[in-house]
Amino acid sequence: MFFTNKPRLLDDTLGAQYQNERNTDYGGFTELVAIEKNLRGYNSDLVLKMSKYCKEGSVLELGAGIGTLAIEWEKRTGVKPECLEVDDRQRRMIRERGFVCYKSIDEIKKKFDAIYSPNVFEHIEDDVKVLKEVSTIMTEGAILAVYVPAFMCLFSDIDRALGHYRRYHKAELIQKAKGAGLKVVDCHYADSLGFFAWFAMKLFGNKTLANFRNTANLRFYDKWLYPLSTKIDALCMKRLIGKNLILIAQK
Repeated sequence: MFFTNKPRLLDDTLGAQYQNERNTDYGGFTELVAIEKNLRGYNSDLVLKMSKYCKEGSVLELGAGIGTLAIEWEKRTGVKPECLEVDDRQRRMIRERGFVCYKSIDEIKKKFDAIYSPNVFEHIEDDVKVLKEVSTIMTEGAILAVYVPAFMCLFSDIDRALGHYRRYHKAELIQKAKGAGLKVVDCHYADSLGFFAWFAMKLFGNKTLANFRNTANLRFYDKWLYPLSTKIDALCMKRLIGKNLILIAQK
């Protein structure tokens, strides 16, 4: 199964909800809708960052949410990805949007030439186990693109409320990919300015997701902060610091 471990709630007062094989419901549906509506530039750039490593062929999105990136992936690449999503409500929505969507890796009876996973592995307690499971549905030479939150020093009430077990350090993510038998092609940080914005939100925010859901905040980030951040990343910062990590691995 995609999620297999008993959830470990860090603080019930924050509304944290950890997915596992007995509880596949995701508590961040509202946030996914807000991200789709207000972070269009961010979503488009994320697909660009991941798709440039993926060769033509069959594609799977692992942890597809409500299908936001699957739609963007098809629009940008011309390839319609299949999806995996454990949450029943979100899976129905993805299928209504015209995509094949599996509930678990066990249901998949084929192999893919490329798999991308946006902000998923931080929700999985035994992430190495799932990386190994993912490798079984990859063709030889297939690419896996993983996008996850970075730096445990940024771990905040928002991470807890979203059901994150961790944020990743670069060396940790590389080691886990290698532990799953994958060859690491590249690994770098993304969104250098976002590191400082998230840190400020951690210091001055509150124990709710209000800041994360705020439409004005999201649109300001998408229009001004994130585009500037990507320019700074390109200069040299992506090797040093960022709110997120991108790992590219190959079977």
